[in-house]
Amino acid sequence: MNIYIACELESLEKKILKDNLKKHNLYFSNLKFKEIADNNFLKCEIVFGNIPSNWVKQSSKIKWLQLESTGFGEYSNVKKNFLDKDVIITNLKSFFACQVAQTTMAGIFSFYRGLDAFTLLKNEKKWIGDPMRAKLEILNNKNVLFFGKGSINKEISKYLKVFNCQYSFIDSNSKKNFIIKKLKKAEIVICALPGTAKTKMLFNKKMISSLSKKTILVNVGRGNLIDEKYLIKKLKNNFLKGAILDVTAEEPLRKNNPLWSCPNLILTQHTGGGYKDEMVDKINFFLDNLQKYLKKSKVLNKINPSKGY
Repeated sequence: MNIYIACELESLEKKILKDNLKKHNLYFSNLKFKEIADNNFLKCEIVFGNIPSNWVKQSSKIKWLQLESTGFGEYSNVKKNFLDKDVIITNLKSFFACQVAQTTMAGIFSFYRGLDAFTLLKNEKKWIGDPMRAKLEILNNKNVLFFGKGSINKEISKYLKVFNCQYSFIDSNSKKNFIIKKLKKAEIVICALPGTAKTKMLFNKKMISSLSKKTILVNVGRGNLIDEKYLIKKLKNNFLKGAILDVTAEEPLRKNNPLWSCPNLILTQHTGGGYKDEMVDKINFFLDNLQKYLKKSKVLNKINPSKGY
């Protein structure tokens, strides 16, 4: 079997793949992707990694694509090609839930316990001390609103139980009036939705305006879910307590992007799912799924291209 590897790997990680796949032909990408597909890729039935979306229609042999991400958004323009070719696409759904949940919690605690402010004061060598105490809050009994019922939000909700938080979930069946009503009462809003046509700019002016000055808005879903310009305006005028963005519309941010200088904003630069052994665990997931594929049993995390997740 010919397998194309399109992941950024260290030598040890390559060795793990080679040791476990000695019976197969492995082709490692140089990751310098071009419009015209790599000849080695065109030989392969199986791909591990996120290849350029336009490569799919150039291949007559690809049968299965194992993404090293949860998101599928970059392939939206070739959904028809995926469907026509009957290519199996699997992602890493739930793989990042624990890590993203902990990043979210860290951001929330940062705002409530003043760590974001203290970091700035340290840089300025400015001691305030006691006057800051009255501004600090605790997480206990906060009203939390989740957008999405996926693994990330479920993991976060487990952590919140310890703090006796009240929380509820918004899904695709929730009515607009119900959503606005919930937004007005929410002290923490956490968005972990996939990027689809329905969720694009979900947090528009009306939605953001429904949030109160005590609200923290968290986006660990997709960067196009939020009207960033309006969010910046609200943050600059102190109409929100703060925002935590792991994802942004532009990645990486250019030097002149106003998000860099926006107050009351924590940017985690799409690292929420990261951890020390991330790639090794991704490889192990692929190897396990490969065995299922070769045995013609049901592979894990199969994507529905028509839905985009």
